[in-house]
Amino acid sequence: MKSRYVSPLNDAVFAHVFGEQRNINNTREFLKALLDEIPEDDYDKLTVKNTVLKPAFRWRKTGIVDILLNTKSGRNIQIEMQVQKTKNLRNRIVFYATRLIEKQLRRGNNYSELHQVISIIICNHILLEEELSYINVYELRNAINNHPFTDLLKIIILELPKVPKKDNQPVWPWLQFFKCQTTEDYEMLLKKHPKLKSAVESTHRATFGERLEATFFLLDKQRRDLRAWKQEVREEAREDAKLEAREEAREEARKSLLQVARKMKARGRPLDEIVEDTGLSKDIIENL
Repeated sequence: MKSRYVSPLNDAVFAHVFGEQRNINNTREFLKALLDEIPEDDYDKLTVKNTVLKPAFRWRKTGIVDILLNTKSGRNIQIEMQVQKTKNLRNRIVFYATRLIEKQLRRGNNYSELHQVISIIICNHILLEEELSYINVYELRNAINNHPFTDLLKIIILELPKVPKKDNQPVWPWLQFFKCQTTEDYEMLLKKHPKLKSAVESTHRATFGERLEATFFLLDKQRRDLRAWKQEVREEAREDAKLEAREEAREEARKSLLQVARKMKARGRPLDEIVEDTGLSKDIIENL
């Protein structure tokens, strides 16, 4: 019988392995495997930042991300673990990414001071049903000729259910790591990819206190997400009620027009006049 062990998909463990400065080498190696366009020396100063994205104004929505990092050159890298499939996830991804751009500037700053934002979303479910690849990269480009507009924003979606059993992509072993569920899974992974030893050891080394502290923080994040979800449900209910009211109003108006058309037709009014006055089609009026 295989012995079960803590999964890297656990929010608290994920935050411990990749979101703590003392384990920054794990995060650095994962990013190097995924982001080959970033110069090697930009990882020399990889710093874990506060994950609470406070809005510029009190009445705007506060965001909390899983992991937020700055590179030596000032790049902002956000890493999210999304285990459960949630509604409007695509909108949420864009919201967090653009918030990371917005929060960089203060009054008096120049737009030239903005740094690139890279959002990496690891999904334990299928988010992009229209895509076959397990790695999908989204940038701001011309939809006609594919010319880049700016490199200021990049969104990378990694979908674990699509990861094949074998692949030569440098990030592939890391995605296999996220899928580990037993100690045997970890052992098999390390036999083929010993470079992941530090990440595996960090997963096993996470103390109860560390997991508990991370769990409290993530529970707060989940409570915020739950409040946001409830608000979405209320707003959708209001929109559904408005839509239903509009449909009822349209149906009443249509019935009234049909009644008017019947009376006009009974009085012998020409068909063209009835069409012009009611807006109904000739076929509808002829069938009255």
